[in-house]
Amino acid sequence: MQIELSHRLDKVAGMVIPGKVAADIGADHAYLSVYLVINKICPRVIATDRVRGPLLSAMQLVELLSLDKYIDIRLGEGLEVLEPGEAATICIAGMGGSTIRSILHASADVVAQTQRLVLQPQRNISDLRYYLAENGWQIISEEIVMDSGFYYQIMAAEKGQMTLTEEEAEFGPLLLAQKHPLLSSYLKLRIADHNTLIERLRSLEGADIQARIEELSQRVMVMEKILADYN
Repeated sequence: MQIELSHRLDKVAGMVIPGKVAADIGADHAYLSVYLVINKICPRVIATDRVRGPLLSAMQLVELLSLDKYIDIRLGEGLEVLEPGEAATICIAGMGGSTIRSILHASADVVAQTQRLVLQPQRNISDLRYYLAENGWQIISEEIVMDSGFYYQIMAAEKGQMTLTEEEAEFGPLLLAQKHPLLSSYLKLRIADHNTLIERLRSLEGADIQARIEELSQRVMVMEKILADYN
C-alpha cells in the first residue's frame, strides 16, 4: 500500500533525521509515521495523539500494514508520553505556534535530549521562532509550500545559537536569506489581505481602530520592502 502525503507533510518527512527514531506528535491518522517507516527513512516511529478517535484509526492502519513492530502508538498529551532520548527527531505539524511552544516548554527534559525539531505551525509563527532562539535552538532548514490553497511554513531546528530580527521571526531567516521563490507570492497575498482589512477599518472610528490601521500599514511597508529586495 502506497501512502501519499500532502505537500506540507512531505516537506516535514524530508527534514527528519534518516536512520533514527522519530516521534510524530499529534499524529492523527499516522500517515506521516507510516510513510517514514515504509520508505525506510526511520527504523521506528512513535506516533502520539491526545484524542482517542484518530489513534484508533491509526492503529487500524498500522495493523493492516503489519507495521505494529515499527510504529508505537501512544495516547497522551504532547511529549508527556515520551522518555528523554527516545526520539532523535520530534515532529509537530498542524498546530498553532503558541500550542507547539507550550508543548515544547512543558516537556523540557524530553526536548533537551532530542537532536532535531521539525515543526509546521499554522499561525503565531514568529512566537515559535522567538521561543526557539531564546531556548538554544537554531533553524537549520526552512521551506514554504502551497497545499490545498494555503501557504505553510516548515522548519527544522537543532541545538545552537540564533538571533532574529522581527522580519526573520515572521517570515523565516533562511526563507529570506535564500529568497525562496514561494515567499514572494506569499508576501503579495499577505499584503493584499492587509490592504483589504485596512480599507474596511477606515469606515470605522476610534483611537483603537486608528492604531490598528497604523500597525497594519507598517506591516505592509515591511513586506513591500522585502519584496523590493527580490528584484
